[in-house]
Amino acid sequence: MKLNEQISRIKSVMGITESKMGDGIQMFVNQSLQYLKSLTDEMGLGEMDELEEIESVDEIKVTNVVTGKEPIVYVDFYVDSQRRDFDNVIATIEHEVGKYLPNVRVVVDNIIDNRTFGPGIDF
Repeated sequence: MKLNEQISRIKSVMGITESKMGDGIQMFVNQSLQYLKSLTDEMGLGEMDELEEIESVDEIKVTNVVTGKEPIVYVDFYVDSQRRDFDNVIATIEHEVGKYLPNVRVVVDNIIDNRTFGPGIDF
């Protein structure tokens, strides 16, 4: 029996649905972001880009989970800056979720700007 078939069988026996899986992954995503934000207190001037990247993310929401040979987690980033590259945040999420869902790939669906005033919005 192939691995994917075994996983499907185990999920059906245990009553694991895609929405329950998404809820669990959302928990890991939240924990990853919280962990990164806790590290910002220790960052210095040499890490200003990483600091700005982490601090610009207000929230990350899991929008879809596709399981298979290469699982994909689709997320929306809610930000408060013009920043559009989040490589360090994505890598951390992939690492943490990858402990439970090997070979996972995180794909950013949307970047939603929460700002109501600032560069790129009003001027």
